[in-house]
Amino acid sequence: MIIKIFIWIIILAFFHSRQETEIEGKAGWARHLPTFRISTFITKLLLNKEITGYHIFLLLMWIVIFHGIYLFQSFTFKTELLIIGFLNWYFVIEDFLFFIVNPHYGIKSFRPGKISWHRRWFLNFIPISYVWGIIIGTILLILGGK
Repeated sequence: MIIKIFIWIIILAFFHSRQETEIEGKAGWARHLPTFRISTFITKLLLNKEITGYHIFLLLMWIVIFHGIYLFQSFTFKTELLIIGFLNWYFVIEDFLFFIVNPHYGIKSFRPGKISWHRRWFLNFIPISYVWGIIIGTILLILGGK
């Protein structure tokens, strides 16, 4: 079941990343979009950047979509852990695919200094936000699967 869900997540993330590529182009992180921006201690601590209205509403949309399972089953704490775990993985996969499918970037440009909104990298290899998303997502999947 986990494999099927990950395949579904990759497919969703692919289409979302293609859509974001069409909307944002080279200027990622909604740099040229007419949207509001919030920059607080919390956004700087968690993201090391501002958050945009565009990204807030995308985040909320995906949270609602992933919680759609509750239309078909009752709430359980284990299911909630799985949903949040999969959401963490989803956002890592989607963000990475944005660079892969975006003709302005590609895999060769996926590195520090080439992506202005990913400022912190782990071992100059992977954005630190991906590391946290993978760690938190995996822990939640393990806890939800028990």
